[in-house]
Amino acid sequence: MSENETEVPPLKLPSYRYTTGWHCIGWDDDFPVGEVRSLHYFGQDLVAWRGESGQVFVLDAHCQHLGGNMGVGGHVEGDCIVCPWHNWHWNGDGSNALIPYSRLERNPTARVFAWPVREWYGMVVVWHDRDRCEPHWELPEVPEAKDPRFFPLAPSRQLHRIKAHPQMIIENAADPYHVGPIHGGTATKTTSFEPNGHHLHATISNVYGEGRESTWLTPDGPVEATITYDTYALGVGFVRFPANPLESVQITAHTPVDETHTDYYFMQTSERDPGEDGDVPTGRAARFLKIQQNLVTQDFFLWEHMKHLDRPNFTPEEARDYVALRRWAQQFYPPGTLE
Repeated sequence: MSENETEVPPLKLPSYRYTTGWHCIGWDDDFPVGEVRSLHYFGQDLVAWRGESGQVFVLDAHCQHLGGNMGVGGHVEGDCIVCPWHNWHWNGDGSNALIPYSRLERNPTARVFAWPVREWYGMVVVWHDRDRCEPHWELPEVPEAKDPRFFPLAPSRQLHRIKAHPQMIIENAADPYHVGPIHGGTATKTTSFEPNGHHLHATISNVYGEGRESTWLTPDGPVEATITYDTYALGVGFVRFPANPLESVQITAHTPVDETHTDYYFMQTSERDPGEDGDVPTGRAARFLKIQQNLVTQDFFLWEHMKHLDRPNFTPEEARDYVALRRWAQQFYPPGTLE
């Protein structure tokens, strides 16, 4: 190995932290029909509501009449949001629907920015792009969420607001060597690492029940398992566990709130054991869920207190995947913010 093999060019973390891609802004049941929600994500105020049609809409919060915040005191009529200041009505596409006291009836040139929004397996997600371009890819299907062999995702939901940059969360995919010190697990190793467009695919090898004849998860002895990571830009990530020891999928979403905080959304489903039914996980699925819910929080103190280094001192085992991930991540920051 050459002396310079682990040296890498500077990979600065941009001061601009609001990356392009799909980001979660809440669970589907956070948006009942007719209720207005005031939100703050990406350093700006948003207003969201579910209209009478059942569709969720998200606009910039401020009415383009005099700047009133429609999320504070506004109300829903049909599929429109109504500003509390002068009752200007706005459609979900951001166009002005009604000025109730004016002979103009509406202003066809006035427009509030409408965020592209999707409901995706219980999450409400919006497309963020600094330059407000339209989405150019969609989030993937989740077969496990439609498979009756698996418990529903909804009972596992958790939300944590943490002091962290979203990219630090994603970098876990390149760091199997923290598993032992932080999570108390056995040694792991990366077996593949493949950045491709907006999708990053990686696999690691892990031994469950190592050194023990039997555990509740590995009753027949240790199991060497391949765990799969799939990350879509910096906003949504999957971890999939194989059938042996327990087929499961964990989904997390990471949405920047402001210059300091990120909302970390979590949900998970596992395959039912024979005889299990109902919507709430039981048996091994419930135990595995509790473990994973605890494990994800164990990283928080690191992200909240770390300092990102432009020139980290990687070991030979770390350099390739870390550098690949950081280079891959750069595409999701707007031009001019990487200098």
